[in-house]
Amino acid sequence: MRSFPKRGRVNNGAHILVVSRDHMLLQTRALVLGAYFQVEAAGRVPEAEAAMGKQPFDLIVLCYSLSDDEYRKLAELCRSQNPPPKVLTLNAANNGRPRDGGDGEFAVEQGPYELLKKTAELVGFPLKPMGRQPQIQS
Repeated sequence: MRSFPKRGRVNNGAHILVVSRDHMLLQTRALVLGAYFQVEAAGRVPEAEAAMGKQPFDLIVLCYSLSDDEYRKLAELCRSQNPPPKVLTLNAANNGRPRDGGDGEFAVEQGPYELLKKTAELVGFPLKPMGRQPQIQS
């Protein structure tokens, strides 16, 4: 398990756990969210369980790369915490099995900035726009 220290200009103290079996996706999402939040990363269910046993999290981000069994086990573990963390489920159009049951869903095709916005919304952090958004030319 890796810990990504707070590095952003602004931080509201929210503590987030990102869980993904895909190392590249795990690192990328942890770095994106680490710009504003304190982030821990776990590549396997036992790592996530250990992290959740040590400290409370405000939000658990579950990647589509997890198997159905891993997803169910982690969702149940989240519900058993006191207080239970919010759960953000990441889905991808090409994985063929959208999951729900969390506090929020996110389609990864929307990109990293939208992931940051959705995360901020779930933890109650007022994310301010970071300049002008690029316009797509047709």
